[in-house]
Amino acid sequence: MRGEALCCLGKMVAIAFAAALSACGGPSVPAPDLVGSRDLPSSEPGQTSLDAPSDVASLPTERTDAYDPFEKMNRAMFEQNQRFDHAVIYPLAQAYSDDVPQPVRTSIKNFVSNLAQPIVFANDVLQLRLGAAATTAGRFAVNSTVGLAGLSDVATRQNLPQQSGDFGQTLYVWGVRKSPYIIMPLIGPTNLRDLFGTTVDSVASIPAGNLLPTDIVTTANDVAVAGTIASPLTKLDEVGDMRELEDSSLDFYAMLRSVVEQQRQAELQEAVENSGWTAPRYGYNPETRLPVAGVEPFALGPAPGGPSQDFMSNALQAFKE
Repeated sequence: MRGEALCCLGKMVAIAFAAALSACGGPSVPAPDLVGSRDLPSSEPGQTSLDAPSDVASLPTERTDAYDPFEKMNRAMFEQNQRFDHAVIYPLAQAYSDDVPQPVRTSIKNFVSNLAQPIVFANDVLQLRLGAAATTAGRFAVNSTVGLAGLSDVATRQNLPQQSGDFGQTLYVWGVRKSPYIIMPLIGPTNLRDLFGTTVDSVASIPAGNLLPTDIVTTANDVAVAGTIASPLTKLDEVGDMRELEDSSLDFYAMLRSVVEQQRQAELQEAVENSGWTAPRYGYNPETRLPVAGVEPFALGPAPGGPSQDFMSNALQAFKE
C-alpha cells in the first residue's frame, strides 16, 4: 500500500513538473489555449453558470462574435498552439486523469481557487460590488480554516458561492470596454484588456515581504510555491472538455472564440449590473436587461458628483483616447 502511494505521488510530481514547463514556468499561467476553458461553465455540483449576456450595452458589437480585427494572425498562432496541445498537453492531461484520483484532483482545484480569493476580493471592492466582496471574504475565511487551507470547498455548501473578480473585469467596469481578441503563444485566447488585467493580478499577488514578519513571509511563500505548482494541474483537468469541443466543431477556432467570449461577457455583465460605479450611470434597465435609448454602449457614462469621482472619470477617458 505504501509503495503504491509513493508511486502515485511520484507520478503527480512528474506531471506537475511537465505541466509547469508547458505553462512557461510562470506563476498561475494556464496551459496552452486553456484560458478560455477557465471561463467555461463549471460542471461541479453546487456551482451555477451565468447565462449568456443579452444586453448589447455590454457586448463589443451587436453580434455575439468577439471583436477580432487580427483574425488572420490569431488563426496562425492558434494552429501553432494546437500542435503543441496535441503533442504535449493532451497526453499530459490523459496521464493526470489516469494516475491521479478524482478526489485528489478536486482538492488541488479547490486549493488553487482559494489562493485567488484575496485578488477576487480586492477587485470586487474596486468595482464597488460590496456584496460580492463580503461573500468572497467569507469564502476565504471558511475554506482557509474549516476547509483545511482550501483543500475542501466548505464555503459553497454554506451558501457562499464563488464570485467573479479580476482586474480585466475591473477595467471593464471603469469604462475600458471594446478590446481586441488575441491568441497569445502558449497562453491562448484572451484580449488586450484581460491580458493587462491578468498581469496586474499576478504582480499584486506577490507577498509584500518588507511589510510582514519573516516567519509569515516564509509561510506565505511556501503556499505560493505550492499554488504555482498546482495551478497548471487544474488546467490539465479541463482538457477533456476542450477535446470534446474540438471534436464536435467544424471550425474549432470560431467555436472556442464564441464560447470564451459569451462566458466572459456574462461575467462582465454581472459586474456592470451590480457595480456601484455603473448601475446608475450607463442607462441600463435591469427589468428589460437592455440599454436605455440614446446611451452609447462604449462611452463612459456621465461623471457623478464629487472631485474624486470626477478625477477617476477624466483619467479613464484620457486612457481610452
